[in-house]
Order: sequence, then structure tokens, then C-alpha cells
Amino acid sequence: MQIWKIMKWEFVNRVKTKLFILTTFILPFFMGGVMYLPSLLMDLEPDENKIIGLRYNDVNEALVKRFQDQARESLKLKNGLSEFSFLKFSSDQSALSAVEEKKITGYLDIPLGVLDTTRVKYFSNSLSNIKIYTSLRRLLNTVVIEQRMIDQKIDASLVGELSRRINFEIFELDELGEASKVDTLSSFLVPYLFLMILFMTIFMSGQLLLRSVMEERTSRTIEILLSSVTPDELMRGKIFGLGALGLTQMLFYLLIALSVTYFRGMAVIELSQIPLFLIFFVTGYFFYASIFAAMGTFFTSEQEAQQSSGMISLVAVLPIAFASYFITNPESAFTVGISYIPPLTPFMMIIRIGTDSVSLMEVFYTSVLMIFSCLFMLKASGKVFRTAILLYGKKITFNEVRKWIMS
Repeated sequence: MQIWKIMKWEFVNRVKTKLFILTTFILPFFMGGVMYLPSLLMDLEPDENKIIGLRYNDVNEALVKRFQDQARESLKLKNGLSEFSFLKFSSDQSALSAVEEKKITGYLDIPLGVLDTTRVKYFSNSLSNIKIYTSLRRLLNTVVIEQRMIDQKIDASLVGELSRRINFEIFELDELGEASKVDTLSSFLVPYLFLMILFMTIFMSGQLLLRSVMEERTSRTIEILLSSVTPDELMRGKIFGLGALGLTQMLFYLLIALSVTYFRGMAVIELSQIPLFLIFFVTGYFFYASIFAAMGTFFTSEQEAQQSSGMISLVAVLPIAFASYFITNPESAFTVGISYIPPLTPFMMIIRIGTDSVSLMEVFYTSVLMIFSCLFMLKASGKVFRTAILLYGKKITFNEVRKWIMS
């Protein structure tokens, strides 16, 4: 009963704080804005024609003409006009001068042996707009390939047909053998999104827990609380209360993520994945919350607490740092092996569940592993919490902590 009262008090008081409101309701939209704003600004850029200088030998006249024609045909502005205009120069010096004086956007130097050397030079005052030279490079590359076909006596009318790219579609088979089309971008973003939600909610709640214990201990409020509850009840009440807070926050983030993926036309998170996600969120939270609760009894200053909690965060951030490898290699021996290391298990399993590359037996094994790890961590942290909660003015060493846990 006492645990329920502490849990309720922690939840109600923390849910009213400005920090919770900011991180729950403002932060997701801020982060979404940060990700979406660059593409929005790019769309707002002036849609204007760009003049590209060309220098080439008359031998390549036919190739360059085809390049210009295809550029006018395929590379267009939003208003339907051609994105590029071309201007021929007779010398490098005159072309480079035009670039420096900003009379032209850039300058392409197409050598005589372009069909053999495959080497072309592009000059510009600024290469920050990657779209310009990548579009020119891709188109010129296509035209050179077509010219080689023509030189090999292939009918010019067939060149476009023969060089047409294939439409490569990707399908995934489920357990029943039914195929469904896969969005490769979504298959990468969905597990990464799950991972970030888990990391944010666990460590926001964990930091609140650490700060709560530290503040109450420093202000001696903890002594008043311990007159009516046991240290174990106090620790567990705080962990459960802030866990409920983190779960509320996570569900809101998940709702936002589902809405965004739905309206953006991306692969929506499968509902069958959500219970599995919750299993590893809950066990991951209890594992790290136990550590943060015990750590709150070690420090009296915010700076010391942040430095030490930063070391814990560093361990958990490893799956995020190497997420691209784990997502693209979810069944490698290294990825599977890392999934059975308790501090990393919740994050690794979230990645693998998101990529739909984990069996139910692996989910069962890792769930059991995390449950026992949480029980051990709660018991060990409880011993530390009971012993250190009323120790003041004394630096706690690692050997002392080890003795408390082993007792």
C-alpha cells in the first residue's frame, strides 16, 4: 500500500512539471521540425534556370548535342521550363573567368577521349548544391553509354530501349509464405525510430529518478519519508511511479510516430510488434532505473551525478551509434551475440524486432534473461539503497558497493 502511495505521488507531481510537458509534447514536434525543415527550405528555394558552360572538341559534337537535348527534356523546373541552359566556350580560361564572375553556375570540361577515359571535369564557385552536379553527371554518364552502343553499330532508335533501367521491387515472405512489398527506407527507419523512443524514455525517467533521490537525500527529506516507509518501499515506489511516467511518455511518442508514418505513406509499425516492444521497454526501464536509484544515494551535487550517469548512458548509446550495422545485419553472429548482454539486450531486441528478423524463441529467451537481470539488479540496488541512503559526508568506493551487494 505504501508503495502505491509513493508511486502515485511521484507520478502526479512529475507529470505536472514543465520538464515533462516540454519533453513530452514539445520535443517530438521540435525534432520533427528539425528533420523536416531542411527539405521545406529546399522547396522554398528560388526555382531558376542555371547556365552551365561547356568546352568540348568538335569530334564530340553529336554526343554533347544529345546531352543537351536530354537535359532539356528530362531536367525541368517546377514551372515546366528547363533547369539548365548551356553555353559553349572555346577555352578553359574564358570558361573559368565566367564562373569566377558568376556569369555561369558551373563549367563542364568534356575531353576528346571521354568515351575511353570516362573522365570529365566540373568547376564551380560552390559545390554545396549537390543536386546540380549529380544530375549532370548522371545524365552525361547515360549519354556516354548510349554513344558507345551507337559506335558499336547498334541501331540508335534502340539505344534508349536497351539502356532502360529495370524496376527492382522487393518482397518479404511471412511465416505463412505470403509475400508483401517492402519499403526499404521504412525498414531502416522503423527500428531506428523504436530505438530512439526507448532510449529517450528510459533515460529521461532514469535521470528524473536519480535527481529525485539525490534532492530528497540532500535536503534531508528522505529521513522524514523513512520514518513511515521502508527503504525498499521508497525505492520501488519511486521506480514504479517514474516508470508509469516513462510509459505514458513512450505511448505518446509511439502515437506520434504511428501518425507520421501513416500520413507519410510509410510502412506502418505492425501492431503485433507493440507488445514485444513494451516487454523490452519495461524490462529495460527497470534494469536502468535500479542503477539510477542506487546512484542517487552516492552524490550530493548535480555535476557529479551527471558525470556518472553519462557513463551509464555511454553504454546504452552503443546500439544507436552502430544502428546502421545492426539494422542491415540483424542476423549476424555479432548482432545476435550482443543481444544477450543484459545492458544492451532491450535496445538490440528492439532493433531486431523492428527488422522482423527475430524468432519468437529468441524473444522468449531474451525476455527471460531480462526478467532475471531486472530481479538481480533490483535486489542489488535495494541493498545499496538501504545502506547508502543515510550516509552523509562520505565518499562511497566501488569496493564498499561490492561488499553491500554481496552481503
